[in-house]
Amino acid sequence: MAVKDLTLLDDDNCFACGSENPIGLKLKFRLDPENGTAVSETVIADHFNGWKGAVHGGIITTLLDEIMVYACTSSGWFTVTGNIEVRFHKPVPTGELLSITGRIEENRGRSICTSATLEFNGKVLASAKAVLIPVKYDESSIDIISERLIN
Repeated sequence: MAVKDLTLLDDDNCFACGSENPIGLKLKFRLDPENGTAVSETVIADHFNGWKGAVHGGIITTLLDEIMVYACTSSGWFTVTGNIEVRFHKPVPTGELLSITGRIEENRGRSICTSATLEFNGKVLASAKAVLIPVKYDESSIDIISERLIN
């Protein structure tokens, strides 16, 4: 299949948020449409280590990327990542409750600038900025993803 023929379809098998992915992270979100933000809390298991006791950088990037996508979804935009820049401030521990927050910084129409932080015990351990590309707008986006939301 050529990339140009790829249709973006949510089959609930996303590694980050899909409930059908047996090895996925199964993230859940709290969305704030008025502020264009998303928050998630999760504990990352040891089998996602980089070094012993520290979350792999690819998993950290996935967490930050996904929270920025959901910040956009809170405002009705379904997006894909155009580019992402991640800063790793300190090691992120496995087996501990982590808080991830994403926000829309600026909606430029053809692109949406976002930012995110990953915190443990109130300290920022990783942060990111990304440009997301809108692929679809749907006012009922929150209803569409309702099974992934925390009330």
